[in-house]
Amino acid sequence: MTEFGKDLVEKILSILPPKTLMRFKCTSKEWYALINNPRFVAKHLFNFNSNSNSKHNNNLSTNCVLLMKKLLVSKDTNNITNETKEEEELVFSLLNFCNDNDDEHNTVLSSVEDIKIPLSMILKTSGESLGIIGHCNGIICLLLVDSFQVILWNPAIQEFKLLPPLPFLPDDLWCKHAQGFGFDPKLNQYKVVGIGLVSPFSNDDGYNYYHPPKAAIFTMSSSDSWREINTNSLETETTVLRPEEFQIQFKQMCYWFGHEQHKELSWGDALEEERIRQVIILFDIGDEVFQDIMLPESLCQPCVSINGNLLVWNESLALLGWAGWMPVDIVDASFGIWVMDDHELGGPTGPWTKHITFEPTEKPLAFLNGDEILMYDFNECIFSYNLGTKRRKDLQIQTGPSNDIIITVVYVKSIVSIFGDNKLESRDNSTIKNFSLLEYFPSNSLTVNKKWNSYSLWAIPPDDVSQRIKKVMRGLRAEFGGPEIEPHIPVVGSIRMSHEDLLDKLRSLRSCNQCNVCTYQAKVESVVIRNFYHQCVSLLIDSSMEVSKHLRYITGIFCGHFGFYKDVRPHLSLLYGNLTEEERKIALERVSILDESISSLSFTITQFAVYKIDYKDTTLKSWKKIAAYTLPSHLMLENENA
Repeated sequence: MTEFGKDLVEKILSILPPKTLMRFKCTSKEWYALINNPRFVAKHLFNFNSNSNSKHNNNLSTNCVLLMKKLLVSKDTNNITNETKEEEELVFSLLNFCNDNDDEHNTVLSSVEDIKIPLSMILKTSGESLGIIGHCNGIICLLLVDSFQVILWNPAIQEFKLLPPLPFLPDDLWCKHAQGFGFDPKLNQYKVVGIGLVSPFSNDDGYNYYHPPKAAIFTMSSSDSWREINTNSLETETTVLRPEEFQIQFKQMCYWFGHEQHKELSWGDALEEERIRQVIILFDIGDEVFQDIMLPESLCQPCVSINGNLLVWNESLALLGWAGWMPVDIVDASFGIWVMDDHELGGPTGPWTKHITFEPTEKPLAFLNGDEILMYDFNECIFSYNLGTKRRKDLQIQTGPSNDIIITVVYVKSIVSIFGDNKLESRDNSTIKNFSLLEYFPSNSLTVNKKWNSYSLWAIPPDDVSQRIKKVMRGLRAEFGGPEIEPHIPVVGSIRMSHEDLLDKLRSLRSCNQCNVCTYQAKVESVVIRNFYHQCVSLLIDSSMEVSKHLRYITGIFCGHFGFYKDVRPHLSLLYGNLTEEERKIALERVSILDESISSLSFTITQFAVYKIDYKDTTLKSWKKIAAYTLPSHLMLENENA
């Protein structure tokens, strides 16, 4: 066959359905090698789905949504009496949509294709319930909801793989799990992220401790095991971040909805407030580093419950959802679409812009081509809703009981092998979810939020005390490593706001003088070690009412000033690091050798400082002092109030 003939054959094969190609692999050794070739696999992924989406194909453009639902199925229990009983059955259906020939703004459901779960997969999972984690290039990532094991499944070629159990996670009945799935363009490989949300533990000091999550990576085709990864960036000086609900991968970033909570809370406070705020947590699947961004300002309020999805619109991260006061009241909830305008490989950095608001009584499932949303209402109906024409079109799709969760993902068919026989070239297929709204909503109706940063308010010890503490820090770093730390006591940690709002808060601090805010004493209670990166070895500051009544009062004033309801447990870190339990015990002994009386240290706090902090930077070199605030003495305060 001539080169022209080979090219023509390859072009034709690259637009055929995966099932057809699997049959054609048996035709000849040459075709078998071609269809398994990584270059052809990538070409087929692009050509087959581009051809399906072509406006010159069939009924114009098409879009596929994979729907997972539970149905009640009648099954015979007695062949003699013909007795039956209803059992739940998990069903996967592929919904194929195409544009209406008569109206390009509307889509029609062209076909519904039920996908059978391979019998071997059912047997291997012992019939355990499944949930969808995510989708990438034709591979569905599934979760066994009881054992938390992960399955990778390509329905188009009926390949699947049950991953080994997650290691590195505590054997804890109360430990929660989260997962993520995506494609690493640097290594040209697929990765599964496993996260263990460690349950809090109580100590005899009257506090609950909330440790950062543990995480591991499974790389498809490189090994058959998990690899533990660092989660330092899921910790701030005073809080921890907990990823919970996986959303999407976009531009090398995996996204979860999650929340931020205090590291340490007294038992009484823990009953009232564990969570500080809901956040969006990111994971760079190439660099394997976590970070977080704030929700839109109107959604970032105490006691607000967020329901919705993250998606991609015109190469930008978009949030489709609603917020309501707990418990969620759908009638009073405000549904909208927010877009983050600026997104680089380092993650989104721009402010949120709200493009549309309306009041639905339904749950959004997925975006179709154009401006249509696939939705599910509480009458158990699945329908499409057009944002431009505001038309609703009911789809004749059978659903299960109303209390069952219906899960959908926008899906593309591929011949990507689960077993890594063919690696893909770098390609971001998340833009399949793109849609266009601005033609219906003029720019003058947009609401733009401010850009958020992370700040921390510190109490600064006097110079002579700082020099004494720095000497101890240098001794610890010489033996255990770690970054150089400016001696400080976090008063309010993890302040999230725009630079403009921060300046306004700092200007209004003067009004706190009317609340008797002045210099106060800080007394070291003991030297402690913790399983925290930012509190590896620290001086615990006495915060009891008997000893530090004024400290607690001032800390409460400043926490409230920046929107926090509970105070930070005061401490002064001597060492940042990921040390083992044995190393921490040795470091604790070293402190008493370097300064035998440091555990009885007492000093006066006369100055506060505000620092802008990037918790991804473990060197602390980018941590920048923004402002300083000098506390008035008791005498000055009395004169001012006289």
